[in-house]
Amino acid sequence: MALTTGVAQATSAQASSDIASLQLQVHEGTLLSSHGVRTMCASGCHADVVTTSPGSGTVLSTDTPVGLGATDLARAYSLPRASVGRKGTIALISTGANTHLESDLATYRKQYGLPACTTASGCLTVTDFHGGPPVAPGTTTEFKVAEEEAAVETSLDVDMASAACPDCHIMVVQTPDIDATGELLPAEKAADYAVAYQTAVRLGANAVSLSDVEFLDASTADADYSKAVRQPGVPLFASSGDISSSDATAAGSDATAKAGTDATAKAGTVVDTSYTWPAELPWAVAVGGTSLKPVDASRQQFTETAWHNLHGGCALTLPPAAGQPASVAANCGGHRAATDVSAVADPASGPAVYDTYAPSTGKPNNWLVSGGTSASSPFVAAWYVRSSGHSTGAVGPSALYRAPASVFHDVTTDGGSPAICQKFGWGEKVCQAGPGWDGPTGLGSPHGLGKF
Repeated sequence: MALTTGVAQATSAQASSDIASLQLQVHEGTLLSSHGVRTMCASGCHADVVTTSPGSGTVLSTDTPVGLGATDLARAYSLPRASVGRKGTIALISTGANTHLESDLATYRKQYGLPACTTASGCLTVTDFHGGPPVAPGTTTEFKVAEEEAAVETSLDVDMASAACPDCHIMVVQTPDIDATGELLPAEKAADYAVAYQTAVRLGANAVSLSDVEFLDASTADADYSKAVRQPGVPLFASSGDISSSDATAAGSDATAKAGTDATAKAGTVVDTSYTWPAELPWAVAVGGTSLKPVDASRQQFTETAWHNLHGGCALTLPPAAGQPASVAANCGGHRAATDVSAVADPASGPAVYDTYAPSTGKPNNWLVSGGTSASSPFVAAWYVRSSGHSTGAVGPSALYRAPASVFHDVTTDGGSPAICQKFGWGEKVCQAGPGWDGPTGLGSPHGLGKF
């Protein structure tokens, strides 16, 4: 996450007619026809928020949620009432301080009738990446700017985890704010995240979610920090990354970086040997994204397609993912094929998020419409914990690959052009959504509570 020159203030749409219009656009999946989208950090995290207009950096804020809430997501993914399912702990790795996190989470959960989750009850735990007290708020302008943007990512994480598993405990593990302490090298960031993961395991997490993406050389798969995120029974769910979510950089660096990773041209010449860390590690669960759109105004039923900001890929310097069938790995010449599983990520009809931490501008965002694979990773991780996800000894996505097909909704409709993907010689199964496993959505999205 790189420091920006300032945080654009949110603009609040207060009139009931405005709210109704925005809700209709979410229903139709057309919100981005008249609004923009920006990523809340310039690199790494993949938390997108809708802005007031195309190309604008000003976040669209409302006092009433217009995005998809916990109730909508439960209907869309056939989740039962909050008390049904296993209880466990989902750990969310975040960056920087957020002193409003508990109160903001309380507002989100009350809005959708979810049980309270507080630090006093032990449901919510916030710690630094060594297991000590939460990261203290910064006092400089640089810290305040960085923390205000990072807060959206953290709020998105806890809200999506709450929606998927209302009775789960939530553990937020905070790394130091990278922007304000100086931009770390990707390997240094990965090392900090590995410490956070190990802390989460030590403190009893059943699954861990990380919504950051680094592009590292293939040799780093053997680095200590890569090996440190492999703990049988505690899978790491990692955002697969988005292709240029910001409408200000439609042909942005993410697209180039993702398309270029470990790609091999048809003639067999290796273009790049990098990979997406940690999502493409064989022992991580790579979580992609979908477009989830209500069918009716009451949001009782939904359609789901592959999100156009994502495509599949191959990590041609890495072995297959743990448990990945040979028939899947064959699409990548016997190597790691991404993605493993997916869920809602398209901000055009994206999740509602509540966030008021604004140490820089003093202007709370309130209700936002968000998205990105930073939304899908914590949601799928919490769904996994609620489904079973306890002491299975499974490594990475192995439990998902051996689960019955009924556990997933098979996303078969493609949402965009696979041209970038196919440019590098990857086949249709890797680049386009279709029946069964496919590159953009993996095994599909959650369907009910499964047994792994």
